[in-house]
Amino acid sequence: MILFFRSGIEPSRARALHRLERVLGIRFRRLALLQKALVHRSYRETNTAGSFQQDNETLEFLGDAVLGLVISEELFRRYPVYEVGELAKVKAQVVSRATLGEIATSLKLDQWILMGSGETRRGEAKQISVIGSALEAVFGALYLDRGLASTARLIHRLFHRQIKEVETGEIATDYKSLLQEYVLRYFRVTPEYHVVDELGPAHRRRFRVRVDWKGKAYAEGSGLSKKAASQEAARMALEHLLSPTKRD
Repeated sequence: MILFFRSGIEPSRARALHRLERVLGIRFRRLALLQKALVHRSYRETNTAGSFQQDNETLEFLGDAVLGLVISEELFRRYPVYEVGELAKVKAQVVSRATLGEIATSLKLDQWILMGSGETRRGEAKQISVIGSALEAVFGALYLDRGLASTARLIHRLFHRQIKEVETGEIATDYKSLLQEYVLRYFRVTPEYHVVDELGPAHRRRFRVRVDWKGKAYAEGSGLSKKAASQEAARMALEHLLSPTKRD
């Protein structure tokens, strides 16, 4: 089914996009940019009527850069005494694919993503890689439509909890649960965690944990507790699995 009139977006779709604007607390001048941010490649490939049907991958590329800039500036201001390595580690946790997926899921963004019919039947819009990429594309679209200041306000609002929980030493996202869901779906097994090293005195012990499945080690993480190290290992494994090179 073609979802657009020659003059613009079909009215029912426009109404749906306006509902998303209310969820996000933003208003687009050019609603077509928000529309493009929600078009998955599979939809474009199976709905070829009209050159306007472009997918969201270029907007995702732009949104990733905007998100990185906004979060980097926020962390730079928040933690002026941090070394670059510490800043990079905090940023990696805040803007990880798993965190993006968690935020996009809380917004129920999958309800607005356009996908091919087969992908829709399989519920692939709910995959954290798909839904997180769509959120980045929304950031890219908003940047083009409203500029950096408006986009930064939205990002600060959506990522406030993640930044705050990093600041207080809490883990913003349950990476172990996200990883288990992913591995069960695609590998039909559950990941296993192994303590591979313990360093430092008893009152300041640091643990290193490895996560693997099907006889292959995927990532290692470190932390001041086995739980923290396991979460870091799960986060690193998710980053590997959700990278553009795809899972092994």
